[in-house]
Amino acid sequence: MTERAWMQGPPRRILLATDLSPRCDRALDRAATLAATWNAELMALHVMPEDPVDYDAPQIPSWRRPPSAQMVAEAKARTEIHAVLPGASVAIERGDPADAILRVAAAKGCDLIVTGVARYEPLGRLSLGSTVERLVRRSQIPILVVRKRGQRPYGHVVTATDFSEASRHALEAVVRYFPSAILTLFHAYDVPMRGVAEHAPAHAQQFHDMASQWAAQLLDQADLTGWPGEPKVLIEEGEPDRLLHDYAQSRGVDLVAVGAHGHGALYEVVIGSVAHRLLGTLPCDVLLIREPKVTAGSTG
Repeated sequence: MTERAWMQGPPRRILLATDLSPRCDRALDRAATLAATWNAELMALHVMPEDPVDYDAPQIPSWRRPPSAQMVAEAKARTEIHAVLPGASVAIERGDPADAILRVAAAKGCDLIVTGVARYEPLGRLSLGSTVERLVRRSQIPILVVRKRGQRPYGHVVTATDFSEASRHALEAVVRYFPSAILTLFHAYDVPMRGVAEHAPAHAQQFHDMASQWAAQLLDQADLTGWPGEPKVLIEEGEPDRLLHDYAQSRGVDLVAVGAHGHGALYEVVIGSVAHRLLGTLPCDVLLIREPKVTAGSTG
């Protein structure tokens, strides 16, 4: 994928990472919907663990050997994927799942990785699973983590912003990916020392006014070419992950896009500011856009 490939339009190649379990059905439906909407090529990838080699096992004639696990997995993958999208290609790899997904995505020039969650937990939380955790920490390619059923296009998309370059990249990606959706730019903030401020309401209003100015600057700097009108701007005081969860749930938000900061070891530990918490708590799908690396001669 070229740097900031989303500026050229929606993805042309989508990689669906699936473990062939029922919980990945929603990711499959979403990947199929996106591929049809964007007229994009879709590849499904299933990664199997390496089989230990038993050199002491007796040799069995080929005609008496049962089908290999890889053959069974590939047949199942082709049956399930092609039932939804007959034109998709299917690949089976062996090894570490996150390593294999990133390797195949890079080799095939994929612009987006689509995956599901590991399992649902009490109180509406979701467990990403170790593979998805590692993907969102390491991938330079945008990752869509699917939670909701995906048989219709995204109608309401929210871009969470802290007014950084990373969140601007996320906003620009959303504009290219979903030009027909309702778009909201969302920012939440905490007012320091609000409880002891001499003029608490005025103190809070200063922060709100400052955030409004920053939002206006972000929209002015972002390339929103092709977007009909301007996104709705919503600025609220409070914890970003809690407020965004409540807003997404009450307003029927389909997707939240998050720009993730940084590169290197620190990024791999924290996955940016609040991106990791949002991935685990939001009641909708989450699109994670990694801030592009700055290279020699790059214009950002």
